Amino acid sequence: MDDLKAGPWGERVGDLEWSASIIEELRALATTDMAVETVGALLASEVEPLPWEVGEALAEVLLEHWHSVVWVWNNSRDRRTRRASLPGADLVGLSVIDGAATLLFGEVKSSSDEAAPPGVVYGRSGLIQQLERLTDKDADHFVLIRWLRARCKSPEHVALYKAAIARYVQSGGRDIRLVGCLIRDTSPNERDVSVRGAALARTVVEPMKALLTAWYLPVTMASWPSHVGLENSA
Repeated sequence: MDDLKAGPWGERVGDLEWSASIIEELRALATTDMAVETVGALLASEVEPLPWEVGEALAEVLLEHWHSVVWVWNNSRDRRTRRASLPGADLVGLSVIDGAATLLFGEVKSSSDEAAPPGVVYGRSGLIQQLERLTDKDADHFVLIRWLRARCKSPEHVALYKAAIARYVQSGGRDIRLVGCLIRDTSPNERDVSVRGAALARTVVEPMKALLTAWYLPVTMASWPSHVGLENSA
């Protein structure tokens, strides 16, 4: 927890490096007392992230660290309101294993529900059905691919993207990796993913692959925002 708080988790939630560059620009423009006051008020208007935002950021950090996922962009930059949940897949990135890049789409759910599995796994807006919809190449794949391409800025990201797209096209839209992440503040329970994971397995057909995983934090979900160390980010 402490390592994540001091490093990649807080960075991912607050997009700290990017935010710091914007703050520096704003402060450089504040050459009058009124301008300084305006910038101060603007920075003070920033609100603490919601638990589900912190959960998504943690999933991204853990997938990058443990499952060789490359993120080309931080979704927090796309929000138009403070509390907006962006439409489309929660996770859009590239899975890079042994040098081979594959498109990755995924969903993240955070829950403190004591039931196993929790309610966020079920229903039309639940984790499993959202992943099942992503298996359909005629659903939102082009929208997600276009979003990803627009945010590949470095030559390295562009090269990985093109390699992943080549695999996608040559496989008839089947060579992708799906990831479902459940972030919990309860005791570990394999039923959280095993019960509905069996249903997902019937939908995922080679060369498509899916990873369904659950991570458990030793602190309550309501307290997650206080554990990412953003209090001095402005």
